[in-house]
Amino acid sequence: MTSLLLTPALAAPVQPKAQQIALAHAVVTPTAFQAAAVAPETVTIVADYLYKRDLKVQAYDLNAFLKARISNLEELAQDGAQIMFWCLDGYAPTAKLSDVLGKGGLIATGDADVAGGRWPDAPYKNTVLSAPAIGNYVVWRTAQFPAKPHPWGLETIYILPAGAVLKKSTGSGTG
Repeated sequence: MTSLLLTPALAAPVQPKAQQIALAHAVVTPTAFQAAAVAPETVTIVADYLYKRDLKVQAYDLNAFLKARISNLEELAQDGAQIMFWCLDGYAPTAKLSDVLGKGGLIATGDADVAGGRWPDAPYKNTVLSAPAIGNYVVWRTAQFPAKPHPWGLETIYILPAGAVLKKSTGSGTG
């Protein structure tokens, strides 16, 4: 898996290069969840990546969300397309779409045990992430997929061509 930081050209509108070459994309917002008609569920994530403890989350099924937003998703996966999780801070981990579909991915929107479903602060490296920084957080139903991305601050999911090559970066520290 590669993390990418995409930088737009100077004087161009602020948008990731991925948007220019994407085969499809899905913006991750409450309105998009509602339009996708995907019901939220409460799921316990054992030994969560960010919080380092069992965590009960309010989440939306990643497969169901993507299939509702991108009609030819299965065909794109068969053609070798990649999936990119574009985060608010510019972090953008990628994986083969076929490696992610059907693997128990969830888009978590908050801690189910906290009033209002907000995220509690989370220590990460030498900082503390606040609820707005965590935002939409990709988690997995089981720990058997540790190599899958766990980004938080998820803003948009891009489906990229199989051979897309983007400028590599070490990322900004997002999961």
